[in-house]
Amino acid sequence: MNFHCILLLLSITCAEALPSLRHSHQEQLKGNAPLENRSNGITGAWPSKQHQYSKHRALRRIHGAINIVGWGVLFPIGAIIARYFRESSSDWYNLHIMSQLSGFILGALGWGVGIAIKNEHHHMSSHGVLGTLIFALATLQLLGMCLQPDDKHERRGYWVVCHNVLGYALIVLIIVNIFQGIGNQKTPKTWDLVYGAVLGVLGVIALALEILRWIYV
Repeated sequence: MNFHCILLLLSITCAEALPSLRHSHQEQLKGNAPLENRSNGITGAWPSKQHQYSKHRALRRIHGAINIVGWGVLFPIGAIIARYFRESSSDWYNLHIMSQLSGFILGALGWGVGIAIKNEHHHMSSHGVLGTLIFALATLQLLGMCLQPDDKHERRGYWVVCHNVLGYALIVLIIVNIFQGIGNQKTPKTWDLVYGAVLGVLGVIALALEILRWIYV
């Protein structure tokens, strides 16, 4: 097992542990309530609704930012590297792996934060369901990279087709889910513009590289 696979397994373990740690922390807070507010002498449940709202809002922002960078930026960059730099750079494979693995680690952490947010409300929206599906498929995709057959193996072609189809399908699901998550925010226009601009830049780069690929290959 190489370093990439070990790092992948560690990131999966950390992502799965985060929601349970968060849930344990919530149970501890419930066990400590009610607490005495020494500043005004009022006894009541802690934390206050305002504190909970601020904490929830901060978690949502962290969840969104991490997922946009991890799933929404690094994963597409990894796909661009694999498609357009395979012939021109001997380091394309390492760059592809590092981009995908970095995106997965950030995305897994963002997924863990999302599960922690869900634990506060005891239900999962369609956005959360799709996010969990993305995490599961991305885990399968990267585990498949650890188990890929050799170049001369008779089933290598089937593995390449499955890897490519799943990879592009993941990118589509990721983009859809990110915009769905943005729509759940109170200020979606700013996030829409930022991520739309990022996708536009990546799209222009991919289009330019595709044209060059058709011309010179």
